[in-house]
Amino acid sequence: MWQIKKLGKISYQEAYEYQLSLVDEKLNGSKENYFLLCEHDAVFTRGKGSKETNILDKNIPVVMTNRGGDLTYHEPGQLVGYIILDLKAKKLSVKAYLGKIENLIINTLSKLDIEAGKHPDLVGVWVGDKKIASIGIGIKKGITMHGFALNVNNKMEGFSSINPCGLSSDIMTSVKALKNQEIFLNHVQDLMIKEFYKIF
Repeated sequence: MWQIKKLGKISYQEAYEYQLSLVDEKLNGSKENYFLLCEHDAVFTRGKGSKETNILDKNIPVVMTNRGGDLTYHEPGQLVGYIILDLKAKKLSVKAYLGKIENLIINTLSKLDIEAGKHPDLVGVWVGDKKIASIGIGIKKGITMHGFALNVNNKMEGFSSINPCGLSSDIMTSVKALKNQEIFLNHVQDLMIKEFYKIF
């Protein structure tokens, strides 16, 4: 069973704690899987692979997380998705699961007439040589948490303060930058939910 929840704008810490509570529920026998969609106020989040040298600006809050990956940036206008799923029950390897997340984003972007794809060496979703979505997951006893951040209408300014996922900040792009217009975040969420049911 899937529960899909639009959480609106929520603090990163609140979303993080909510995910942890859902993971604990699943570890205690719950059969529910969750797909959470939200946006956050400006915050840097550090994965287990991040280094202090990647943080160039100390004025925005930094949260250490238990996900994989390096440093990334969240802000309003960015669509963030978290998936709480039992990989064993779905018979998914970590690689296959990451591929499904990438396909979810690629298929959603195709509905907006944006041709996106995968990078041969790096996790995430790309449009040409520009990165439009970051992916970072955590797994506890086979239960996933965290997920992805898709740049939709966000201003992108915070990326200039870091090396996102260890990459140069000018490599990032957004739906707004590619379409030269704002796209309602709720519209992108609805498109993604339809694709989610097809893929998961």
